Amino acid sequence: MNKGILMFAYNGKAHDFDKNQLDIDYIQMACANAKNIKKYMQNDNVALVTDQAGKDHVSKLNAETLFTHIIVTTPTSEGTGPNTNLDMNVRSMRIGNKTIRLPWKNQTRPDAYSLSPFNQTILIDSDYFVFDNTLDTIFETNKNILCGKHVKEISHQDSLIDYSRLHHQSIKLFWATVLYFKKSNESMLMFEMMKAVKQNWQFYSKMYKFEDSRTYRNDFAISVALHFLQGKKETTYYDLPLTIMCLADKNIMLNQKSFAFRYKDRWAGTGFPKQNIHIMNKESAMYVAGEIMYE
Repeated sequence: MNKGILMFAYNGKAHDFDKNQLDIDYIQMACANAKNIKKYMQNDNVALVTDQAGKDHVSKLNAETLFTHIIVTTPTSEGTGPNTNLDMNVRSMRIGNKTIRLPWKNQTRPDAYSLSPFNQTILIDSDYFVFDNTLDTIFETNKNILCGKHVKEISHQDSLIDYSRLHHQSIKLFWATVLYFKKSNESMLMFEMMKAVKQNWQFYSKMYKFEDSRTYRNDFAISVALHFLQGKKETTYYDLPLTIMCLADKNIMLNQKSFAFRYKDRWAGTGFPKQNIHIMNKESAMYVAGEIMYE
């Protein structure tokens, strides 16, 4: 199996400002995504990285056959910074009108190179839902690394301008939402550099002016790593030749084919063409995952 899709998924518990709890089921998102990958893609081998509780949850969903590999890891919570301590790496995000805070268990992503069972890997977020075969074309590249750079918000009400650079005086931002890598010295070096950024978060956050970020971000770590690989220049060499379509977390998915968005202080709804979409509203992502799993 030389080609495949890799996802990381660890469930977590979020809270809103009224201390109401919301279980974020990344495992069901990954299972639903794997089901769609089998449906739409030619290269449909899928590997899941999770913990033992995540593997048990896959079994409860009767979804083991959706994955070629289930790789069990145990994330550690050592140290005092967000790069090392799972309990401190907390992120705020919106789900429509509400704001939630949730533990962000994303610190194992730099281990993707050693964990992936594939020679050619497309690493995607579990909430980047596959609805077509576009990702198959990425495997045809002769490059060792391609990472998401071009993004658009599907409602066209949010420019995502805050996601274009780490800071307005710093380097361009790559999105680790979709990352292609081939087993090679170049890719291995990129992931080792990501680990160095993670382990020296305060130093690199000051150097690249993202010290306001209180959470460890793989987007930031890979942006720094690719900046070094480009000889500390800005090029388009590693840019993924696809646009990542997103639904901003302030908007809401109504189902797999339509969504609602804020327009002039009111809600409006519309359908959209079937395409891959990064659903940033976690409540909506879980709703869509449920639709896919039980359709």
